[in-house]
Amino acid sequence: MTVTIKDIARLAGVSHPTVSRALNDDPGVNEETRRKIIRIAKQLNYVPNLAAKRLAERKSNCIGMIWPAFESMFFYNLCKEIQREAAKKGMNVLLSLDEPVEAMRTLNQQFVDHVIYWAGPGWKPPAAFLKEKELFKGDMLLMGGGLVPEAHCLTIDRKTGIYEAVKHLAAMGHTRIGFIGETTDKLVGFTQGIVDCKLDFRSDFLVSVGHAHTAEEPFDEGTVTELLLSARRPTALVLDSQVVFFQLTKLLRRHKIRVPDDLSLIVYDDVPELQLFEVPLTTIGPPIRSLAERAIALLTAKTSEEENGWQEEEIKTQLVVRQSVARPVL
Repeated sequence: MTVTIKDIARLAGVSHPTVSRALNDDPGVNEETRRKIIRIAKQLNYVPNLAAKRLAERKSNCIGMIWPAFESMFFYNLCKEIQREAAKKGMNVLLSLDEPVEAMRTLNQQFVDHVIYWAGPGWKPPAAFLKEKELFKGDMLLMGGGLVPEAHCLTIDRKTGIYEAVKHLAAMGHTRIGFIGETTDKLVGFTQGIVDCKLDFRSDFLVSVGHAHTAEEPFDEGTVTELLLSARRPTALVLDSQVVFFQLTKLLRRHKIRVPDDLSLIVYDDVPELQLFEVPLTTIGPPIRSLAERAIALLTAKTSEEENGWQEEEIKTQLVVRQSVARPVL
């Protein structure tokens, strides 16, 4: 049988509001009465009804996360770090992989205090999402890109990251550098890097992938195979995600192309797993822990009433040099 605060109140000889205040550490309760109530609660193995408390206070001490499907290890690792940072603040994380409008509706029903939404570059909120956002009483943080009124924004300088990857390859002696990825700010950074390093821009060295990578086929294998087997193929490739890398790995094995002996690689997103391959991968990307720390800091920071309060920050990427880049054999 479930023990309620009314049961504790009856045994303690006090009202149930007094029990509630004592268990919530309200300073208005006599210390002797508080100790008596807590002792009885422990004896009865009382467990607070968090759902009822949430409903009454419209507060959950919980952060809701609207997240892409875990096809990418980046999102898995970032989710873990956000949970760790939230725990330091005494907060829980409620994760939703639903479509954004439905996820926002559910999080509203759960009375979460904050929402983190990975929107991605160029995202524009549909009217239905904005409607749910208007009902939300807490703070929202957009990560990765996009803009929503009255929300914090934490973006990533992807363009400079890919630019630095090209510069690193050029410094290692590569002049034929290709790119496999989306036609977003990453491609802009790649193109600028090629131009600034005074390398020939080759459109046939660019392979576009769909806007949303899938684990099954992020790019057309025929196009990439043709590039890999061409007489004047690239000596190095910049890949815009580890999802692209996994697809490429199958082709490299199939055609016995060795990394870095035959082909150098730099992969965007520095996730811990990429250093565990037979050839640990050189990566470029935002430090995942820094992203998580800033996300929780932005949501939990106290701002004065005079301040707007809505912050916009950009996280820089870092190049992590491992063993997947070597000087080209000319």
